[in-house]
Amino acid sequence: MLIRASRTASALISRLVFYALLFLLVVSVNVALTGALKRQGWNGGVSLLVSGAVVLGLVLCGLHVGEWLRRWRAAMRERARRKQKLTDGACCVLWQPERFDLGPEMPWDIVGHIRARYPRLARRLGVEGYAIAEFEMSAGGIAKNIHVVDAWPSDVFFEAAREALLHARFEPKGDVHVRFGASYRMPFVFRINGAAKLRDRGARARTLRPALHAAGQVVQRLRRGA
Repeated sequence: MLIRASRTASALISRLVFYALLFLLVVSVNVALTGALKRQGWNGGVSLLVSGAVVLGLVLCGLHVGEWLRRWRAAMRERARRKQKLTDGACCVLWQPERFDLGPEMPWDIVGHIRARYPRLARRLGVEGYAIAEFEMSAGGIAKNIHVVDAWPSDVFFEAAREALLHARFEPKGDVHVRFGASYRMPFVFRINGAAKLRDRGARARTLRPALHAAGQVVQRLRRGA
């Protein structure tokens, strides 16, 4: 819902800006061309007709070029989707932690929040997913030797989880003996609301864009009220 609302607002603003710029361009070119033809001795009506035809031709050419660019971008996005092995069409993940072996509880606390970047193409296509990363902990509280245990539907979600772990910091719990060299597992669930969710002690990563998250909640309340 949040992504749909933000995309709708972004599309409307983009169209408004495009048509405003197109209007200014048409008026400017028409006035400049009409004035140039009049200075060359052309009749006022004829110069206006010629300048209008030229502007119409430029607009039609621009629309054809824009359509070609749109198709080219769609083809590039499709090739990227196949390369990244993303699903064809929107996909919603159903996270069932009981299906996975997450290992023993990690004797480390997360310092602050883990911020996972949602893969751009997957977010654009509406594809959700998860990744389970296994790693070791250094003496400085930094994850190392990170590798994937399971990822669905594409490894791009593991790459995002790996990047988040590389920037995360941990500190040992006060009442637990820390054993270096042990491996730990952490699941990341990527959903379209913009937050990577962690199952570790029921915690949840902070929403990356709280303003958009709040706007999405307002839209949902308005829809329920309607």
